[in-house]
Amino acid sequence: MKRNICIVIPCYRVRDQILSVYNKIDFKIIDKVIIVDDCCPEKSVKFLQKKIKKNHKIKFIFLKRNLGVGGATIKGFRYALKKKFDVIIKMDGDGQHNINILKFFLHGFKINKFDFCKGYRSFNRKSKKNKMPFLRFWGAKVLEILVRLNSGNNKINDPCHGLIALNYKLLKKINLNHLKENYFFEQDLILNVVKLNGKIGQFKNEVTYGSETSNLNPLMSILPFLYYHFLHFIKKY
Repeated sequence: MKRNICIVIPCYRVRDQILSVYNKIDFKIIDKVIIVDDCCPEKSVKFLQKKIKKNHKIKFIFLKRNLGVGGATIKGFRYALKKKFDVIIKMDGDGQHNINILKFFLHGFKINKFDFCKGYRSFNRKSKKNKMPFLRFWGAKVLEILVRLNSGNNKINDPCHGLIALNYKLLKKINLNHLKENYFFEQDLILNVVKLNGKIGQFKNEVTYGSETSNLNPLMSILPFLYYHFLHFIKKY
């Protein structure tokens, strides 16, 4: 039985990368791509619309105000739930991810009966191609430890990785109104997945750091992240 598969791509300041990301999508296996413009000042999605041919597999959503990566993704998730897609994938629009890994995600959903799949980085700072900036490296390692402690799952790797996927059944159980709309979104989602006993598959997916500009300031984000983890911790007791 064929499954309906969609990809949600939140877009903010990705004008220089979004066309390349779009061109790498295999529309033979993807039924719909939901591209969410998070009130981008560069008009990234308008730019993409001018560059590509009309495609019935594309759904454009334009937000009237900036919600953050989580908020934009949630808008895409709500559309996917409404249309009842079997597998919902979230990927970033900045071109950092190798999306060839999606075939392993889909295989995992079908064969291993995963409810949730995610990529993770090996945190190898010796690699010139995939070398992670110093502050991001240590910030990601600290957050990995916190997610493991808070979830009780010590096998969670790289909870900040932006390439994730869920099946419809699991996503429907998650209260999207309670998820953080900022960069804590992926961590918040993982904590909810573990709480719901979702079966998790993890696949190595190195990130290529290129010309894109990150909107995440590690120093400004770490304190709110620590606070969010504290709130999750006290809710358990």
